[in-house]
Amino acid sequence: MLSYLEVSDGFIQLSKQAHLAEYEQWQQLPNQVQLKMHDVGVLEVKPRLKSNKALIISCGVHGNETAPIEIVSSQISDIVRGVIEPRVNLLYVLGNPESMKLGKRFVAINMNRLFAGAYNNYPLDEENEYELNRAQQLENYVSDFFTQSHVESRTHLDLHTAIKPSYHQTFAIRPLKENKSRLNDKNRRFLLAMGMEAVLQHNKPSTTFSYYSSQAFAAEAYTLELGKVKPFGENNPQDFADAIYCLNCIVQQNDIVAHDPQKLIEYKVVAEIIRHSEFFKFYINEEVENFTPYPQGYLIAEDFDYNYRVAYSEESVVFPNPDIPIGQRAAVMVTKVTE
Repeated sequence: MLSYLEVSDGFIQLSKQAHLAEYEQWQQLPNQVQLKMHDVGVLEVKPRLKSNKALIISCGVHGNETAPIEIVSSQISDIVRGVIEPRVNLLYVLGNPESMKLGKRFVAINMNRLFAGAYNNYPLDEENEYELNRAQQLENYVSDFFTQSHVESRTHLDLHTAIKPSYHQTFAIRPLKENKSRLNDKNRRFLLAMGMEAVLQHNKPSTTFSYYSSQAFAAEAYTLELGKVKPFGENNPQDFADAIYCLNCIVQQNDIVAHDPQKLIEYKVVAEIIRHSEFFKFYINEEVENFTPYPQGYLIAEDFDYNYRVAYSEESVVFPNPDIPIGQRAAVMVTKVTE
């Protein structure tokens, strides 16, 4: 296993192969850092010195979002080669290896709609089986990792790249917190250090990987959109330099670059547009940029039982996608947080 992981794309190549039971034994590096491969694309790393901090870095929940997968694979290589010595407990997760091998967003179902137990909402059949089982398995690995007796601080960073153009090239999504706590300046500085231009605070439970960690384990969790989707080998590391540097800092517990927390643009969700029936109509071009604003009164969508018009003086659309099954989300409407 370690010979694979020494090279920068080793975690990627290993995740394309069948899992071997021998990988499930702890293996120790010369600097006493330990590694264990629980499953295909699930690697746990223990630091030389005990830590009460637990950090999950996940990627590839959508298999065609290649840059985060390359970033994670390269960081693992640096750990194995001793270039980086981690000082936190780490769990690396490549969410959907099968869709990665296919070069597709998913095999049958969007995996980021399957967490927090949502896999139970789908019929288990031959087509759906892989992603439904994989989502449940990943929840189990997260639970085992976050409930270790010595862990006091939990963080989950789920790395993505966007399939649509965006007014904000990089942005974070912060899941609903059970205590509805708002971002503090430490959170803002971290997101800015990761290269995020904006953050979107969700207002309701969801089915994303980051929400599961936030809801079940009170982790500080984010879905991080780092840029644009490109094929493997076409990503320029310089485009992700801030994220790479910041991830290396937090893994090593080094100080991150200081930023003015007020520079982070904050949005809050005010509505989700759901397709209820075959009569659903969506009046926004699906090619429009994320965070495109619309004025008060603009008709966004209508269905047999409702219509949605912009209620605030201005609302922006995020993740517009009308070509979805009945019952799923066609868009999120957000407004800027000004106070």
